[in-house]
Amino acid sequence: FFSHRNRRINRSRSQRERSTSTMDFDIAAQRLKKDQQSSLARSRASRNARTASAKAKREAALARQKAEKRLREKKLEGERTSRIVDLIIRSVGRVERDLGVANVGLSSSPVQPTTAPSKASSTVEKQGQSIFTTSPLASGWTFHATSIHGEGDKIALPPSVLETMTSNANDLDPWGSGRNGRPIAFRVGVLNQEYVFPSSDKMKALVESVRQEVVSSEKNELSHQPSSVTEDSSSNGATNGDLDGADDETDDSNVIEAYLDELQHRYLAYTHGTVVEFTQENDCVGLPEPIARALLQPNSHSLAGNSAVGRKDPIPVKRTVDPASTANASDELNGEQDEKKDAMDVDIIGEADGGEKTPGHPAYGLFDIPALPIEVTPINSLPPGKNCTFTPTASSITNGFYALKDVKAVLEQSLMRTRATLSRGDVIRTWRRGISFDLIVSSLSPSVYGTVSCVNTDLNVDIGPPEGGETEDETSATNDGSHGNVAKTAETATNNPMGGGGRLLSETSSPSTPLPIESNVKSPIELPPEPAVDCKVGVCNVQIRGRTPSGNSATGRRRFDVTTATISDLFSFASQVCDGVNPSAFRLVTRFPRRVFRVAFGGEGEDCFAANATLESAGIGQGQEMFMVEAV
Repeated sequence: FFSHRNRRINRSRSQRERSTSTMDFDIAAQRLKKDQQSSLARSRASRNARTASAKAKREAALARQKAEKRLREKKLEGERTSRIVDLIIRSVGRVERDLGVANVGLSSSPVQPTTAPSKASSTVEKQGQSIFTTSPLASGWTFHATSIHGEGDKIALPPSVLETMTSNANDLDPWGSGRNGRPIAFRVGVLNQEYVFPSSDKMKALVESVRQEVVSSEKNELSHQPSSVTEDSSSNGATNGDLDGADDETDDSNVIEAYLDELQHRYLAYTHGTVVEFTQENDCVGLPEPIARALLQPNSHSLAGNSAVGRKDPIPVKRTVDPASTANASDELNGEQDEKKDAMDVDIIGEADGGEKTPGHPAYGLFDIPALPIEVTPINSLPPGKNCTFTPTASSITNGFYALKDVKAVLEQSLMRTRATLSRGDVIRTWRRGISFDLIVSSLSPSVYGTVSCVNTDLNVDIGPPEGGETEDETSATNDGSHGNVAKTAETATNNPMGGGGRLLSETSSPSTPLPIESNVKSPIELPPEPAVDCKVGVCNVQIRGRTPSGNSATGRRRFDVTTATISDLFSFASQVCDGVNPSAFRLVTRFPRRVFRVAFGGEGEDCFAANATLESAGIGQGQEMFMVEAV
């Protein structure tokens, strides 16, 4: 038993030993496998770490390069923006220096961003047109409008303006004792409360063209510079070298057009005038009725353009009230009665005719004035006017403007006594024996700025076609416009009543029917010799204006001795000017007053004269005469 038990024990022990050996080998194998896997993972991790480190370095370097590029682009964009702004400011400043515009405001008008930008404003910002923090346009004094008496363009300003103008810091002489001898003019405009710079299409186009020039100059500068040149030297060289070149190459005509177009957005309406006195309150400017009418009732010729004529929201108006009338109102009346009484007081004052009407004095309640702020900007170099065209209004034609016999005297009184400036679109009110005639300034020469000075200059005045046109019959019936040289010097006006260079009112209608060519006219036409150049007694300087048979305009001048030259000689000269038109096919007429001359070829009739009648016997005296050729 014991022996059997021992054998069994030994056998179990051997089995346990074998099992233990097998287990140790498996554990060791598993441990080895685990160690190998850990070593492989560590090797892979180390390799991945080395790869990630190189990649991170490359990414970091790339990010650094991008950041540096952004900084360079931001710096370049800032330099480009400053150059564009500087070029625009210099271009606008050059125009204003030529015009003599003085910047008397505290600072340039700020460009205020809109509180709720629209899609359009966002587009403008993207295009880089919001780069202006201030407007480069010169700013003037800002006032509230009051009404004063006056028939011309004379405004009234506060005494503080006179002190500012006569101070040593400003070279502004209100009395015209400067280099051109003309009193200083003022631009009077109704400020647009929503204005931002730039607003006009032409000014935006100018900014864009300057931007393109700057970018092109930068590219050219970079292409011609070696890579070793530092950024600072390249940017400084471009700034110093290209500004003057781009400034010189800028087209002045485009800058002037953009400047005037921008003024039409800066102001709701504007015109020009001079000062009559410095008696207003510190925050007020006195406007006469013609200036107020030019601001509130623009026409198709006005400086504000057609956009002002068709404006949806008209300029708000007001009427000044006599403070004495409001002070006398009874305190016992309620608010409604006070309002009715104030309105009644204004009407009574407006209808009163016995008050003082001295120019510059207050005119309470007589006419509407703008309720918005008025900006007054001094201009000391308005170009002197050379030619202007006045267009009669429909009311003037109804009042018999074309029946006036002495238009020259009427215009001289209206211009010399009431006007120192003329702006396109101004309405000149003339008077003749208690009847008013309104004439619109439809064109001016020089026409660059749309305004001229009519002081110390010879102004040639023409009468243009009526406002709104006429029918052909009405035109031929009233074909007697006016031409005159209105001399605005201290001396007397020139004695040439017909020396203008205007055109026929009938030229606006269909072309005239060609006149028949004379078939039996001698060639060349024999005319009496002209008087000596130094001979003036009994000599008439004749100007003929007509049309050739082909429809082209024809003009000729000749001197005649009125005591010896005949009507036949006059008509022969007119026939020669019009390329051989038969004298029996036309008549000669003068303008203002209208006189008609015809040659009596074998018959008699109204306004007919014998062919051998002298010019003196026909009523043509010494001096100057202009004859228009009209077909019969």
